This record gives sequence, structure tokens and C-alpha cells, in this order.
Amino acid sequence: MGRPERAVDGRRDPTLVDEYSASLSGDPAEVRAVRESIRAMAERAGFADRAADIELALDELVANAQEHGAPPIGVRAWADGRLVVEVSDAGGGFDYAGIRRSHPPEQFGRRGRGLWIVRQVVDNLGVRSEPGRTTVHIELCSEPQIGA
Repeated sequence: MGRPERAVDGRRDPTLVDEYSASLSGDPAEVRAVRESIRAMAERAGFADRAADIELALDELVANAQEHGAPPIGVRAWADGRLVVEVSDAGGGFDYAGIRRSHPPEQFGRRGRGLWIVRQVVDNLGVRSEPGRTTVHIELCSEPQIGA
């Protein structure tokens, strides 16, 4: 698919459309190619300055899906003025509201940091959890809302 060029003045082009999807079996070795693809998408979409943030968030979400969910693990991403990434798995779901109330994690705790870290580096985070499927949706926005 042809992609529009970024605006000459360096601003993000809100008409830019880019898409990516992958299905992972749960093998940690598969994550590198996905991370590289999402980083390249971030750079094409004008989020080069935040590419490390989206990589970190993606790593945490895939690690959670591998540990707590069940394959297949789906990764979908698109750029439409925002950079949106969704990670889905076939696990039983979890209580995001309960986890959110328990954050920040304990200072010296060994677990429980993944979603807290993700919340620190993205502009929007949402979780849809239902029997047999959990999807975590994250976004980088060109103009994030203060306090979002």
C-alpha cells in the first residue's frame, strides 16, 4: 500500500495510514521482528522521538500475554494521526480495574510493574477482557490530552 509523505514542515500528516498485524505462538524469539516492525511504523508515522516508548510498551504487553494469557497472541497496529497498538490473547482475562487500583507497584516488589510501566509511556491505555479473549489497546497521540 502506498503511504503519503510526511508534511514538509515536519508536522505529522493526519491522513497517514499504515497497518501491521502478526500472530505469535508464544515463542519469545518471535517478538524481535514485531518490535522492529512497530518501531519502523512509529518512525514513518512521525513518532520517532517516542519509538522507544512504544517498543517498551509492546514488550511488556506481549510478555504479559505470554505469561498470563494463551496463544495465539495477536498484535495489530495502525497509524492514523495516532499510533495505535493492540495485543490480544486467548487467555481468561483479568480485572484491570483491580490492578489499576493497586498501582503504583510496591517499591521492592518483584512483580506487578508491567501495566504500570505501560501507563507511564503511552497516552491512552484500555483493556477489554471477556471469557477467552483479552485485548490491551495503547495509543501514542500527536497531541495528547493533559491528564488523559
